[in-house]
Amino acid sequence: MSKKLWLVSELFYPETISTGYIMTEIAGYLAKQYDVHVICGPEFYEKKKTSITADPPKNVTIHRVKSNGYNKNSLVSRIIGHLTISLKMFIFMRKKIKNDEQVLLVTNPIFLTLLMGFISSKRNWKIKLYIHDVFPENLVISRILKSKKSIIYKVLASFFNRALKKMDKIVVCGRDMKEIFVEKTRSNNNIVVVENWSDNTNISVNKVKNDKTNFLFAGNLGRLQGLEELFGAISKVKNQNCNFTFIGSGAMENFISNYIDENNIGNVELQGWLPREDQNIFLAKATVGLISLKAGMYGLGVPSKLYNLIAAGKPIFYIGDVDSEIHRVLCENKIGWFAESGNEEMIVNVIHEIINAHPSLLDEYSINARALAEGIYSKENILNKTANLF
Repeated sequence: MSKKLWLVSELFYPETISTGYIMTEIAGYLAKQYDVHVICGPEFYEKKKTSITADPPKNVTIHRVKSNGYNKNSLVSRIIGHLTISLKMFIFMRKKIKNDEQVLLVTNPIFLTLLMGFISSKRNWKIKLYIHDVFPENLVISRILKSKKSIIYKVLASFFNRALKKMDKIVVCGRDMKEIFVEKTRSNNNIVVVENWSDNTNISVNKVKNDKTNFLFAGNLGRLQGLEELFGAISKVKNQNCNFTFIGSGAMENFISNYIDENNIGNVELQGWLPREDQNIFLAKATVGLISLKAGMYGLGVPSKLYNLIAAGKPIFYIGDVDSEIHRVLCENKIGWFAESGNEEMIVNVIHEIINAHPSLLDEYSINARALAEGIYSKENILNKTANLF
């Protein structure tokens, strides 16, 4: 009989946004070796206009915790929602997971990580914590907390850092993130880098001929993406031989919609959420994949959109912190351009540089991007890394 393994994530099949999709695929892969049981939240986290076409992972037992849901774009609703679902999942875990069992826990819902710090040692659970959100540092960057000097931040950091030290392994998705967690835990022994993967099977290299350079931003339109600064730069781009397409949803969705209307911008399009099955269609229309993060996000996240953009062979324009994970990937593999977050003049100049780039350079970056997706970031390589955690 296979050894039992528990995977705990608020988001799981049939969710297709990044965390739900990633954890579903991991569960399916681990089920080849283990008796995998999943504790997750209810359907659906995101409101969807289309039905689910993908099949659930094979040989995986799913246990759903009931919840009324919450508005993820409202801070109060999100806090209450996270507390409620965290408590319900915690109670369910205590009932179902026996002493000494293996657990793969993702940092959604966030308060569940804190609760695990109190019980993991007592139950001797071997918890591998998969970091998708760095808490409470992300509260400062998103301006929910004023600074790291605030009493609330210090109290939260103390509790969460203490919980982190109780984990068997901490799984991060970038080298810059590993540095942050070495500092948080004062240890380098149990922190492992496991990147996200490129979906090379379902995403292919397709190119639609465009009269203009098409910049594509597809993913979470949240407070940490630096979208206010990005739109400040877009409004100053003099060369109009370009288009910007934003696909996704999030807290900044209304900001983008209002900005387009109020400034009468004709070369920016907001399409809203599109199903994962449509990726090949909208990726093919892009000339360059656009990824941006706020200044100060060093070590706090590696946008998963990178991996499917390179699977599609798209050159990357990354706006972020110097030496952050994606900046390092760009420098090491020659797949695109970089501008520093908060440097509006630099962002504008790089946009102009991309618009005027020779087609041969775009082709070179495209070939390098797909090769990187098929090599280091192939799904088999990354899922093998995850399996090796156990």
